[in-house]
Parts: sequence; structure tokens; C-alpha cells
Amino acid sequence: MALIQKKQKAARRSCRGEKYIDYDDDYGEDRLSELPDEILIPILSLLTLREAVSSGILSQRWRNLWTYISTLNFDPVANKIATKSCFFNPSTAKSRRKYVNWVNNVLAQYKGGHNLEEFGVCFDLARTSPSHVNYWFEYAMSKNIKHLEFNFLKSPIGNPYSDLTNLSRLYFFRILGSRKSCDPAMNLNFMFVGFQSLKSLSLKFINVSCEAIEYFLYNCPLLERLSVHGSSRLYNLRIISPSIMLRHLEIVRCFNIQTIEICDTNLVSFTYSRDSGLRSTMGWPNRIVIKNSPLLVEVLFGAGTLTFAQHMILKLSCFIHQLQILELTLYHHQPETKMSYYMLPILTNLKQLKLIVFLGGIEHCLLGFVAMLKNFPYLETFVLQLERRNEVTPLEKGSRKKPWPSIRYPHEFLKVVKMIGFNDFSVDCDFLMQIIENAIALEKIIIDTSEGHKMGGNWLKRAVAGRTRAEQLKSLVPPNLEFIVL
Repeated sequence: MALIQKKQKAARRSCRGEKYIDYDDDYGEDRLSELPDEILIPILSLLTLREAVSSGILSQRWRNLWTYISTLNFDPVANKIATKSCFFNPSTAKSRRKYVNWVNNVLAQYKGGHNLEEFGVCFDLARTSPSHVNYWFEYAMSKNIKHLEFNFLKSPIGNPYSDLTNLSRLYFFRILGSRKSCDPAMNLNFMFVGFQSLKSLSLKFINVSCEAIEYFLYNCPLLERLSVHGSSRLYNLRIISPSIMLRHLEIVRCFNIQTIEICDTNLVSFTYSRDSGLRSTMGWPNRIVIKNSPLLVEVLFGAGTLTFAQHMILKLSCFIHQLQILELTLYHHQPETKMSYYMLPILTNLKQLKLIVFLGGIEHCLLGFVAMLKNFPYLETFVLQLERRNEVTPLEKGSRKKPWPSIRYPHEFLKVVKMIGFNDFSVDCDFLMQIIENAIALEKIIIDTSEGHKMGGNWLKRAVAGRTRAEQLKSLVPPNLEFIVL
């Protein structure tokens, strides 16, 4: 990028009639442009679209190279089409037009062949003319697309359960929402040759029906990864066939789903999450059946509370014995009872556990998560990621619990512990000391304080203090224990 900046500087001085002299000895001969297109184009494909287009300033030969890249990811933030603050607010008609024009202009100039690696659209397009989205989909599928993402975004303002996208008008999305047109037995080409090459499909905040999911599974022979977010039309999901190539399934915030049935598949990982802040049973399927899926070893649940986590894991009783990787997102704005930490089933094959915990008070004890490890006797890696509110409030008087007694359960296999979001709160330090005392085979502890730096304000001060406290803890750990502070 330094070379691009030099070229831009030279161009600006030339326009002003000034002579530009570069005294940098390594500027010299442009040997980079001597490389063949087969090398340069894959390199440009690793950049954002904005960066790839900017590379044209390097030389005349580079000017149109970006039009042959294999990745078209229309991320408005990464490409500086919109700021993060605008990006996560309800989009205006002006910003939508700007985004649509940007995508259409790029596609009009694109000269790549029929082997597009990635195509991604990410913007609030709920009120945009359906013809644009329909055209983008047809364009991507005509290029033998391998990785396709349509993300129409969830507005953070307003009712999160409302229909966020009015997509029934779209020709393409009529296919996704129709019960009649999505019979898996029907071989519908739609001129989309890309179905034969599609490996991953992500549809976020688009109303996708179960029949549409089945259609994609049966008509995309190479599809390995499927992600569906925010669909209100997903009711009864059935994935039953050993011939399906699907390896990774992700269902998030589909609040009307009633049943999930996965049988005779080659699935490796399964993600199911509602909103971590929900206390009700809304968004939980009444029935989950997973059978004859011997490769399924990884499960990620956005559970809400420990009670719901137990409820969901017990629904997987047919295969929980084979689980090796488990991730739970927990809502911990009020303290749990001590018994709730012991109610999870014993998982003897579990090797990796990650807990993402949303905390609502600085006095919420974390020792229950140490006690929980008793249910996973052969666990080797444990990650605790703490997500605190921007304004942390103390516990209400009525919600205060008796302090935890010291935990005395030697864990013989735990080797690596990582704590993300560490601060200088006493509960954070107590958690670490209890881990050190009970994990007799512990080899490494990683303390990550970077989350506070991202949040800024008072949390930045907390992060700095947390890093100082973590450095002080080094003197209290055994000398053979690797202690890393990030």
C-alpha cells in the first residue's frame, strides 16, 4: 500500500504542475508488474474491493486487473461505503441507492470468467427495488459461485421479532418462501448453473421456508455449509439423507421453528441460537431429533440461561456421548442457583468448552463456571468469554447470593484456559485462582484484556487496570505454568 500512496502523491503533484522526486532507493524498477496475471489476480482477490480498485494507480497495466478478481464482497464498512454508526442504523433511501449503485457499477465493470469464488451482499435492503437483488443473485449463480451470502441486516431498533424484510415480491425469494415451488424432487434450473458449484450459502434476515432449505440441499451437490438467520418462515426443518454433503448447519434467531430433525447425515457441526437476552421459551423448538450422525462432534447453542442449556443438551441425548466441542452463549444478568451449575449432563468425550457469558453486574460470581467443569472430566481446553454491559450495575439487594465456598475438585486433564474480557474485578481474579488450584495438569493460561480497549470510555480504563492486575497475578502462579497476558 506504500507504493500506491507514493503513486497517488506523484499524481497529485503532477496535477499541480510540480515536479515529484522520490529519493527512496528501494522504489526503483517496477518488477511487481512483471509478474503474470495468474499470480497478481489471486493477490488482489485477498484485498477489499476498494483496495483492489485502488491498485490501478500503480501502473497502466494494473488499471483493470481488479475486474478479474475471484472475490466480490460488498461489505460497506470494509470498503468505506458506510461508517459503522450508519451501517448499524436503519438505512435511509439515499444510503440504499448509494449501495445499490455501487454494487451495480462494480458488476458492470467486472470481466471475470465463470468461476467466481465468493459473492457477498450486506446491507439493509428491505425497501429496495426487488429487481436489483434478483439480478445480483442471478449474476452470482451464473458465475458458478462457490460461496454466497445475502445479509439484509437486522435493525437494532424496534421489535426484533417483526418481519424485517418484505421479500415476497422478489422473484428469487418467492422460490425461498413458496411451499409449492420448492419440492426437492423438482429439478428447477432457473438458469442458475452455480447451484452445481455452491459450497456455502448464508441467508440472513431473509424469510426462508423449510421447503426452500430442502431444495438447496437436494440441488446443490457440493453444499457443505448452510447458515440461516432471522427467518420467520422456518417451522419444521428436516435434513434426512446420507447423500447430502452438508457438514455445517447454523440456525439463528428463527423464532417460529417448532421441530428440527437431523437423521442419517454427515453433519460435523450444528449451531442453534436464539437471542441471548430472551428469558421466555420463544424461539426454542419443541422437538429436536438427531440420529445416525456419527460425525457430529461440535455443537454451539445460544442458550440464554443454564436451565435452557441443560434443556437443549438433554434433547440431544441420542448423540451427546460423541460431543467433543461445545460452545454455550449464556445470559447471566442475574445470578444462577448453585445447583444449576451441576445440572448439565456429564460429557465424557468433551475436549473443548467455550462459554460466552453476558454479565449484568460487577458482583456476579464466576466460580460456578469452575464448579461446572466437574461435568466434563476429560476436558482439555476451556475458554471463558465475558461480555459486560456498557454500564455495569451492582446487584440488587434481593438478588445477592451467599458466597461460593472454595471449590475442591481436582481436574486431571485440563491443560489450557483462556479468559477473554478480563478486568480488575475481584470476581475475575477469584475465578483464575480457583482454576489454578483445581486444574492440576494446567499448562497455559491466556488472559485477554483487549475487549475493554474496543469499548473505550471507562472500559478502557478498566482494561488497562485489568492488564496491570493480570501482570501482578503472574507472581502467584507456579513457575512451570505459562501465563500470557494480551
